[in-house]
Amino acid sequence: MTHMIDERLFGHWCSSPFDVGAMETSELDFLPDGRGWSRFDSITSVLSIGRFRWSCPGPGLLEIRYGLRISGTWDSKTSGFATVDSTDPDDEVIRTAYRIGPDTPPYAEEPVTTLVLEGSAVEFAFHFARGRLDISPADDDSAAVVPYDTA
Repeated sequence: MTHMIDERLFGHWCSSPFDVGAMETSELDFLPDGRGWSRFDSITSVLSIGRFRWSCPGPGLLEIRYGLRISGTWDSKTSGFATVDSTDPDDEVIRTAYRIGPDTPPYAEEPVTTLVLEGSAVEFAFHFARGRLDISPADDDSAAVVPYDTA
């Protein structure tokens, strides 16, 4: 089976508009070459970034295959890592149905473009609002800790 990539996923997605009252935020970043990363951070300064490969094995189906997990605490000035507690291989695979469309976050007046994961959460979230489209590996806060292979 050939896996496709849905170009509508490219870019940055953030759960914060949907996380009313939560102490955590989750983010997803999809690069056009099939790489990406997820980020989880909390008000307690926990920061975890997982790097993955992603594809769409069928219409409306997203597969994320993690390869590396970097955990530590975040720096409130840079939003990157203040300390790194571990850098470990990660073999988690998430396969979930998804849809992209307008959705109105709680307390918002206008809908935003939203990625909704319908089967499995990623970094504890199911709803992500569209962010920037133009991202690169340098936007990954773990790139300073474990640089991306340029090959």
